[in-house]
Amino acid sequence: MEHGAEDTTRARWEQRMAEKPVTPSTTPSGFDVAPLYTPEDVQSVDFETDIGYPGEFPFTRGIYPSMYRGRLWTFREYAGFGTAEDTNARYRSLLEQGMTGLSVALDLPTQIGFDSDDPTVWDEVGRVGVAIDSLADMERLFEGIPLDKVSTNFTINTTSAPILAMYMAVGEQQGVAPEQLRGTLQNDPLKEYIARGTWLFPVDAALRLTGDVMAFCAQEVPKFNPISVSGSHMQQAGATPVESVALAFVHALAYIDLLLERGLSIDDFAPRISWNLGVVGTDLFEEAARFRAARRLWARLVQERYQPKNPASCMLRFYAGSGGNTLTVEEPLNNIVRVAIEVMASALGGAQAVHACSYDEAYAIPTEEAQLIALRTQQIIGYEAGLTRTVDPLAGSYYVESLTNAAEQKMREIIDEVMHVGVSRAIETGLVQERIMRSALLEEQRMESGEKVVVGVNKFRQAEGAAPIELHRADPEAYKRQVERTERVRRERDAGRVEAALVQLAAAAQSGTNIMPAMVEAVKAYATIGEICKTLTNVFGLYTDPAVSVVSGKQSSGLQKIQARTDDPKIRILVAKPGLDGHDRGAKTMALMLRDAGMEVIYTGIRNSVDAIVQAAIQEDVDMIGLSVLSGAHVGLTEQMMARLREKGIDDMHVVVGGVIPEADIEPLKALGAAAVFPGGRPFEAIVAELRSLAAA
Repeated sequence: MEHGAEDTTRARWEQRMAEKPVTPSTTPSGFDVAPLYTPEDVQSVDFETDIGYPGEFPFTRGIYPSMYRGRLWTFREYAGFGTAEDTNARYRSLLEQGMTGLSVALDLPTQIGFDSDDPTVWDEVGRVGVAIDSLADMERLFEGIPLDKVSTNFTINTTSAPILAMYMAVGEQQGVAPEQLRGTLQNDPLKEYIARGTWLFPVDAALRLTGDVMAFCAQEVPKFNPISVSGSHMQQAGATPVESVALAFVHALAYIDLLLERGLSIDDFAPRISWNLGVVGTDLFEEAARFRAARRLWARLVQERYQPKNPASCMLRFYAGSGGNTLTVEEPLNNIVRVAIEVMASALGGAQAVHACSYDEAYAIPTEEAQLIALRTQQIIGYEAGLTRTVDPLAGSYYVESLTNAAEQKMREIIDEVMHVGVSRAIETGLVQERIMRSALLEEQRMESGEKVVVGVNKFRQAEGAAPIELHRADPEAYKRQVERTERVRRERDAGRVEAALVQLAAAAQSGTNIMPAMVEAVKAYATIGEICKTLTNVFGLYTDPAVSVVSGKQSSGLQKIQARTDDPKIRILVAKPGLDGHDRGAKTMALMLRDAGMEVIYTGIRNSVDAIVQAAIQEDVDMIGLSVLSGAHVGLTEQMMARLREKGIDDMHVVVGGVIPEADIEPLKALGAAAVFPGGRPFEAIVAELRSLAAA
């Protein structure tokens, strides 16, 4: 087409568009989306330097030359519950059905360093993952699973060092040398302090342990990824998809600088840095574009800052795991479609491994049937959809290349902003936390206005509700079996060897030498996670969570539907997160919305003990206690709460419970004394109305 004819065609199109204007549209990360993209939108893109060839710098199109034509991504399903035997049976079943990599979900006590028989954590043992107290549990977890044949991903941070040591010990028992082991530790502590909350040690000590694990793996376990820097948890806390990548990059740069200060070279460890970038929703094109942008930007950052000699040091190898926070309680079967789109986005973005959520994970640990559907979703997309026939099939799309450019530019801006302040300072001052909270509230506002449509939630919602689905139910005997095993291990092990190993571990921690050799010896002596972590906290101390500035200030939720009523008596409510779970996006958002509704809100942060919550409620003289529970421990924690209030002689303080609560648990919670129960998906207006009704009664 000649240039003049093209101009005439465009003018005609613009005129016809002007006759029926369309509403503005933005992506989840806030990028404005034009109704049409043309070559003019990618004039600045240079094929050789910006897009290029897969396996070649800057790796926009993928880190391997043939990508999925040569090898499909690793099919993972995130699984773990109850005891090691329970989870082992699920793993073996999934492996028989074609799963190609294990992804271990560990329960909260294991993640934070408590043994299952610790009386403060009994109601969270085996709930959101498998309980691992000692090497005996790890042996059973991988019984019948040859470690030289599988790749294993551990979503673990605070207790990464003992978990790695246990995995190595099981490998040794199977005759698998450390240099043969393949897999990944998350081992990313910085994001715990701003997004996830499974911290134990002070920041400096946590960084030291991460550095020890990375340096040890570089020498002793060379095929194992000693760190998986996670953007996923920032997304779950409320960060936009692009923000989550940028913040993960900031943390990774801090880890790199830490190891360089120890005298390692960038090529000693950078090729084994991996990433969990998550996949956070159904905007197919932005997800694919941000993965492409992340690969390109990371390559450029590493090259600019560190000038590695090995090209692999610039490669971004990532795991795209969908999360339960992207799923809906309403009409749960719709989640099968959502997960399929998330898997497609991961594949189009060039992920090395993918975890697909099960449709029931907005409620509970997935059932075996739901997890099989999630695995089949990956397999159908991998083998039937045609996405894998050619590398980076979206390359050259005017829209996708524009989004890729915009995402890279925004990521750089965020990185520069945080690095200017300094990583530690940005965390200490709450700069990063407040950025994430603003994004979370903006997402709520988009949902409220209808700008973001979620089918079955704020549009096309069934008045009568969805049909019930079968859910996983925790085995009430699992806790007893787990405690009996841990007690038996303590009776049967060589107590003198354990004591000597723990003394050696403490000495390594105090001296500053790499802690991993002593950790391996402690694990082989069957020291428990709790004993190991107590030894380390005696040296390093405990982290103290600072005041929650994003809630204690004057910030508003910004939601228009929330209206304060001056004619109501003032309601004082304490919003708390009992137990070990650190996912606090919902609790923070609820605290702000209740304040906007005219209530006096006291928010106590995460990981509160029941005794601390009761004491705070008495000191603040509140009318209600609102418990936010996502860990599956809602029944046990509510039972404890009601018992403590009775012991104090308090019978006029309402307790309400919200979070990930199956419908079947609502009546049992009320029978324990909960005045109201709010499972996920309950409209905020209904929650406020019920709280006001309780206060007026």
